[in-house]
Amino acid sequence: MSIASRLPNLLSGPANSTDSARLYDVFLARLATARQSERMVMACREIRRMARHAGKPKFAAFTYFWEMEAHDYKGDFEGMWRTLKAWEKARTGKTLDVRTHAWRSNEHHQLIFRYAPLMYLRGRHRLGCRLMETALEMASRRKGWSFDWLWHVYRPLKTPVSIHDVALSHFYAALGRELSDWELWDRFLDGFNPALFRCSGIAKEAVRRNPRLLKLFFEWVVAQRRQRLSSGTTDGERDLVESPARVRRRQAARKEMLLRLDKRPERELFNQKLETLFPDLRVLPAPRSFRQLLRSSNSR
Repeated sequence: MSIASRLPNLLSGPANSTDSARLYDVFLARLATARQSERMVMACREIRRMARHAGKPKFAAFTYFWEMEAHDYKGDFEGMWRTLKAWEKARTGKTLDVRTHAWRSNEHHQLIFRYAPLMYLRGRHRLGCRLMETALEMASRRKGWSFDWLWHVYRPLKTPVSIHDVALSHFYAALGRELSDWELWDRFLDGFNPALFRCSGIAKEAVRRNPRLLKLFFEWVVAQRRQRLSSGTTDGERDLVESPARVRRRQAARKEMLLRLDKRPERELFNQKLETLFPDLRVLPAPRSFRQLLRSSNSR
């Protein structure tokens, strides 16, 4: 018997939609953590079927993104694209022509995390590059955008294998271009706090002239974050430009707060309810506590 056939119908009982959505969402997250790709796809489709029968198709909109993640785990980017198009149709009643669609600012998240990376992984480099540039231009209208979106401008990974790996630099490499050809290159560099370049020992103007030096700057940022972020949370550029002592105090306070939340009895009660509703979760590895995640992170 498949896992989908055993899913409880949480839309037919007294539970409200928010509670039901959270239970399904965490169930799918547990499957994702265990990389149960096929089971994720089946469960997503079953949840959507139940939602349609209950007359609440929009309730299950979140399942399209979990199904896309499942396809991503398998490297099935055509399947992921089909799911993305199905999400479009469910949301608007039609599918988008990404070549001519007039993207709105509130769509930049989908562009940068889904549409553009998928274009790269499907070999549509020129179109994907245009979509990524469009998304980054939208992001550039906010203060502090350069640091926040650094990982979408550049990643040192040579061959992306997931939508989460793809950055603008991959498109430019595939098209035989340098990042300095990017229309927003100067604005991107000027958007960083100047202290970051001083602390890294890498001059901004040197990076401006030679975009390949961005690799050294990126590696410095990653190394500093690994050294300074003990709570697994971040405050952006502040973590790197403020004194180590101040960052340490803030991280310690946040870690203590998160550890308290992790011990709350409500968490254990929720997990018990989840495994009662979805007994298949009992055979999967138990979710790691925040303390375990910290221990794993700090041992690297």
